Amino acid sequence: MTHLAFASFGNVTVDDLVFADGTTMWYTPGGNAIYSALGIAIWGHRPAAVAPIGADYPVEVLEGRLVLDYCRRTGQTLRDWGLYEEDGTRTFVFRSYTRDWLEYSPTLEDVEALTCDYAHIAPVPWRQQIAIADKLRSRGTKAISIDLDDRYLMELADADRAQLLASADLFLPSKQDAEALYPGHSIPDIIRRMREVAPDVPMIAVKLGSGGVLFHGAGDTELSWLPAIAEGVRDTTGAGDAFSGGALAGFVHGGTALEAALRGSVAGSFAVQSSGPGALVSAHPEECEARRSALLARLEARPF
Repeated sequence: MTHLAFASFGNVTVDDLVFADGTTMWYTPGGNAIYSALGIAIWGHRPAAVAPIGADYPVEVLEGRLVLDYCRRTGQTLRDWGLYEEDGTRTFVFRSYTRDWLEYSPTLEDVEALTCDYAHIAPVPWRQQIAIADKLRSRGTKAISIDLDDRYLMELADADRAQLLASADLFLPSKQDAEALYPGHSIPDIIRRMREVAPDVPMIAVKLGSGGVLFHGAGDTELSWLPAIAEGVRDTTGAGDAFSGGALAGFVHGGTALEAALRGSVAGSFAVQSSGPGALVSAHPEECEARRSALLARLEARPF
């Protein structure tokens, strides 16, 4: 059985995008497992993406940056509509012939095909995220990051929310996800509430899109904030996923929430520069380090 340093578990998709200004983009290769794995890859790693994938997915665009050997082959790739609003919120609607989300998500059998030191669990149904995290821990995975999807989060009982938080070393919801978890509360208050539930989780962060990221490390007396540093935004699809992968790589490298946020933010800044994964695939190490250094100088503390 193969042992890997990094793996990202999630979906591989083909996206049909509709933007708030009426522009569209069809048949865009994407998927949260792909974007998050590339967020890891820009920091010098070659992670595995673990997700069902069809022969219709144009794997050549990835230029060998990812290990795809653990992608279970299906008749076709999960396809969806990505609908964007003026305020930056987005809704992904699965196409009618690939509507069963769980069918296109990794299974526990997929997890058992490998072992890995570090894993990201991208947005898949939350019960499956908990099950995958439990299986990974039992197989020796040292650190796990989890990103969310706001679908079905309103149905979580308090015990489910606590279990989901406790499954992660890095808990990385978007603003949209966080507000679905704790409706009617501000983002700083949501982080405080999550920290009360999970005081020992090393990093809790809420991704704010163009507003950067607000995060808290276990034991910190203040919140920390970093701005978004994208140099020209073409398409925000996958930026949050890339952040999550980069954050896991940063946490493994530096052991701190700050290093995770820095490297995650850099990964997100590349993701928005292209439609599809192209800018992440072509990211150069020197530019990654330059952006990290520039971002560090803009770190701000916020009251907790």
